[in-house]
Amino acid sequence: MPPEPSPDRTPETVLYGLTILLSAFLSFQVQPLIAKLILPWFGGAAAVWTTCLLFFQVALLLGYLYAHGLIRHFSARQQTRIHVALLAASLLALPILPNAAWKSAAAGEPVLRVLILLTMTVGAPYVMLASTSPLLQAWYARERREADPYRLYALSNAGSLLALLSYPVLVEPFFSTHGQAIDWSVAYALACLASAGVALLRRPLARIDAPQGAPAKTPWAVRWLWLALPACGTALLLAVTNHLSQNVAAIPLLWVVPLSLYLLSFVLCFEGRGWYRRNFFLRLLAVALGGMAYALQSALANLSLIVLIPLFCLGLFVACMVCHGELARLKPHPSQLTSFYLMVSLGGALGGVFVGVIAPHIFSGYFELPVALGACAILVLAALHRDPESTFYRARWRPAWLAVVGIALLLNLGLIVAVHDQIGDARVMVRNFYGVLREIDIKGPQPSTSQPGTSNPAAAQLARRQLLNGTIQHGLEFLTPDRRRLPTAYYGPYSGAGLAIRVAAERGPLRVGV
Repeated sequence: MPPEPSPDRTPETVLYGLTILLSAFLSFQVQPLIAKLILPWFGGAAAVWTTCLLFFQVALLLGYLYAHGLIRHFSARQQTRIHVALLAASLLALPILPNAAWKSAAAGEPVLRVLILLTMTVGAPYVMLASTSPLLQAWYARERREADPYRLYALSNAGSLLALLSYPVLVEPFFSTHGQAIDWSVAYALACLASAGVALLRRPLARIDAPQGAPAKTPWAVRWLWLALPACGTALLLAVTNHLSQNVAAIPLLWVVPLSLYLLSFVLCFEGRGWYRRNFFLRLLAVALGGMAYALQSALANLSLIVLIPLFCLGLFVACMVCHGELARLKPHPSQLTSFYLMVSLGGALGGVFVGVIAPHIFSGYFELPVALGACAILVLAALHRDPESTFYRARWRPAWLAVVGIALLLNLGLIVAVHDQIGDARVMVRNFYGVLREIDIKGPQPSTSQPGTSNPAAAQLARRQLLNGTIQHGLEFLTPDRRRLPTAYYGPYSGAGLAIRVAAERGPLRVGV
């Protein structure tokens, strides 16, 4: 007689996997799609994308919360009925075309308006997509106790990564945004059918009680790490994305790169084949955090893009590999699967709230990146300190452990100095939804052979005040009274505006509005 199929190769398992893959794919196809649709409505600012990421992190949390509550409090038959009913109700939100009435017409920060718009447009479908992976994994674990449900989580992140990478290459160049929204809505209806099919076809004897042999509840010291590690990863993702978009290069779709690396780290860490090698990645982490901290110095702000973009993207990937690798080492027995995912999604939402909501109101500059880098170093120390299997745990007060602690403290000290220098260089530094403006004074060049007390009139003539948005100079004026009214920068005599004004002035006096 033919051999029985492996638990990971049965038709039911394939249906579980394809449904999770499709749902994850659609959940990350809709993110760049909806962001592109509303971006022009809110000034085209990079912060619109950060706000969208915040929304999707919170919606992910709601989806995981729903899955956790459904599994914990309802019988198998009730779970099926509730899930199918909510899937059907979410179809009422289709098609996902935002109403133009939500366009921002007033001055000020449009964060709340963006969040409400996204909630009304894609809120219900996205929450149902977000719930698919933890809910189906929980069903799978209860029906096939010998299988590893966490590999389905890696599959989910692989689907998300595939969606993200395919969007700028295969979707965005060839389809209008209106057509993309309609096609996505059709695909979402198919995903609802697949998810409803899994719910209706799964084994009717599945129970909500814990699988046999389940261990005692995980201690809260570990649960806090379930929360803190993904929070740090998400904060690093958003902070690096902000830094690249605002201070390094305003390149369209550049945010795809850090988000892809973030998802790739989840895939590798939860796939189950040991891609995360702790000792190797810890050494890389020290280099990555140190390199990113060093590059935050004001003197290095104008380094070449071919240096800064790979430095921060690879640094983010290494940091996320460590955060998510340590998280994967802490994953619990499948009986606590939905609780684990709920804490992970809550941590991700908290990291997003910190960068997207709190940081713009408490920091005058983009200081969330130094905070996230320093927190990453301290958090990894905490994870190593409590792990009995770690060589660091067994040698907590030996020179190697003290050296690691010293490196983390030096990193945080260096970040504090870098932030202090940025604040100290600026006469004024203010921040809003659209960016950070700094006003700095620059002295003229000093001759290397000048004697103490020797005046330098030429240097004084070149002393100037600049207005900067990130590393971009938006205004300049000389500080000496005789040169203060000279047009400079965009309006200098040989700039586009300067040439236009000069030609127009030949016809007589001008009235100029700037």
